[in-house]
Amino acid sequence: MTTENPKLIGLVCERSVDFKGHLDDEGNMLDHPSVKIIRVPCSGQIQPVMLETALKNGANGTFALGCRMGDCHYREGNKFCRDRLIGKRMPKLKPSVDKRRVQGYWLSAVEYDKLSELVGQFVEDCKSLPAPEVKSTAKAAK
Repeated sequence: MTTENPKLIGLVCERSVDFKGHLDDEGNMLDHPSVKIIRVPCSGQIQPVMLETALKNGANGTFALGCRMGDCHYREGNKFCRDRLIGKRMPKLKPSVDKRRVQGYWLSAVEYDKLSELVGQFVEDCKSLPAPEVKSTAKAAK
């Protein structure tokens, strides 16, 4: 069973792509309404567990977005994030995470159109994947 309208969560560095005029009031991309954007000060703060949590709570895909390599305001945050996603730096993604559902993009403030294209392709890729299994972390009340 595939997903017709996949829900994606993007954790994005506030200094990378400029989203001004591209998000609705709830932080969803206007040209990809099923994509929720959550801003962080630097992609170096994005931990793999954050991406894993999005997937465990029903997202069909998740991505990290940081500045272009060499352009990090905080020196190497984007490199740290990229290295975590590809397994070169701790903490890494858990082996149980479906890597087809996790992406990393490294773009500058003026590259919204390129991001939109990449996210659009990711949305299409997620449509062909089976619906994720949602694992509830809430404890049952006695």
